[in-house]
Amino acid sequence: MFGERYFATRQRLTDVVVGVRELGESCGADVSALADEGEYLKGLRSPFLFVVCGEVNAGKSTLLNGLFGQDLCKTNVLPETKKVHWYRWGDTERNIDVTDTLQERHRPIEFLQDFNIVDTPGTNSVVRGHQAITERFLPIADLLLFVFPVSNPWGAATWDFISKLGADNLENVAFVLQQVDLRDKRDVDLIIEHVRSLAVQKIGVHPDVFPVSGKMACNAKHALPFSDNLWRKSGFPALENFISKRVSENPGRRQVLCEVRDSTQLALRRIEEKIEEDAIRLDRDQSFLRDFETEIDQRCEGQATNFSSKFSGLTDVFMNEARESVKMLRKNITIPRSFLSLFRSEKIPSELEAGLMESVKVAVEERANFDGQELVADCRSHWITVVPRIKERLEVPIPDFDKETDSLMDTRERFVRRMGRSSKQAVANLKLRGNLDLQMEARRSVLRRFLSGVLFSVIVAGILGGLGSHPWPFVAIGTSLLFLVAAGVYAEKSKKELCQNFSDRIESCRDPFADALSNEYKDGVREFYLEYGGLFENVRRHIAKHKVALKPRLERWNDLFLELKGIEQEI
Repeated sequence: MFGERYFATRQRLTDVVVGVRELGESCGADVSALADEGEYLKGLRSPFLFVVCGEVNAGKSTLLNGLFGQDLCKTNVLPETKKVHWYRWGDTERNIDVTDTLQERHRPIEFLQDFNIVDTPGTNSVVRGHQAITERFLPIADLLLFVFPVSNPWGAATWDFISKLGADNLENVAFVLQQVDLRDKRDVDLIIEHVRSLAVQKIGVHPDVFPVSGKMACNAKHALPFSDNLWRKSGFPALENFISKRVSENPGRRQVLCEVRDSTQLALRRIEEKIEEDAIRLDRDQSFLRDFETEIDQRCEGQATNFSSKFSGLTDVFMNEARESVKMLRKNITIPRSFLSLFRSEKIPSELEAGLMESVKVAVEERANFDGQELVADCRSHWITVVPRIKERLEVPIPDFDKETDSLMDTRERFVRRMGRSSKQAVANLKLRGNLDLQMEARRSVLRRFLSGVLFSVIVAGILGGLGSHPWPFVAIGTSLLFLVAAGVYAEKSKKELCQNFSDRIESCRDPFADALSNEYKDGVREFYLEYGGLFENVRRHIAKHKVALKPRLERWNDLFLELKGIEQEI
């Protein structure tokens, strides 16, 4: 089909217009000039208008059928065109009589979407009004084809009509010499020269004259396969090239393309400004969010680094509980209990450690629960300062702190349990029971030896008494008493040493105990503020949504800009 270059450019421009309009709507930019009902797009989509004039039976209908490759117009020896026929695109085939002399013929033929054709009944027609209707289309016609039959190209009616054309119409005129298959080439050449000479006389213009055979063109296009040889002989390739050139270089159409291009460029500039505004706002919003996150991090680190001050009282609690353990130790290693322990397994170290672990756990959990309440209060005070800034800056739903703090309550409970478990593990890592076990076992070993001495002396006294060896039984009894007194003295002295060593050991564990809880406390605080940071998720999603949308919009803008530049070079 002729005019492919123009239509390809027009389609590219139409696609760019649609793309710019869609991009503008997604960005919120003003692209109303590119609306479907806009004048620019109406002009862009308007079909080319071809008007075919000539005397009755000049071969106009056959010419059109040959050009468009379909039996658009009926042909006959007798005049078939009794009215002005305006062929237009339509979903269904129908004829509409506009007036007594003008009929619109709607056909579902693809090329009619780009070309409207006006087939006239003949410049020498006797039907009144035909010439008036024909002249109605001349001012808006993109191409006027005057068809002359090779048998009589000198019809007065046609030449009179041509001589009345204005200068603007003459620019769009082409002469077609039809039915050249009826004459030999030499005669055709002479007729062409004569037509050109006559045109110079009548209108002062040396026109393009195309000798064609519509019948041969129709036969070529209807042949299976397409007859290229017959097509070349028909003379239609030169006519099609001429029409294609006129379509592609039509000043009015090119002006429409330029206007649509300029309007599209303006819309692209507006979109670019909107994208730049969005990018700047997005950068500010990201900086805004980073400020919040920095504030949260600073508060988190401030709470975490306050461990030494917060836990100074807790280590005192540890020492108080440990001193209670020393008292319990002292109570459980009195002389009677020490001798009784020689006859059963020793459980004092494990009981002391278990008691100390449990008491310290309770104390740490109480302290952690108090600190957790302080952390909630700290987050609340920060949130109060945040809400007005978010409302002022971003259009996002703001969660209610009191309704959203259930997760913080859960985090506080986890924080309390975490510190309780860590405190028990910290006490276990001090290895108090192991050291105490060793010292008490050494003491018990000495007491066993003393007890063995007492029992041995008593046994000897009994044996000597039975043998009547007076006074040796009394000596043995005295010796057992000496062993017993020595055992009591040792038990009391070792008790003091054992309690003092245990107390010193506990004193030395103050800092290791605090160090063991330090990392757990800091991690717990960070988890707390991490949970609090979840309240800003709406802000993050809002920024992420705009960030995700911005990149493809910018890429799409670049693609449309480059495509429009390419079209500009073609125009």
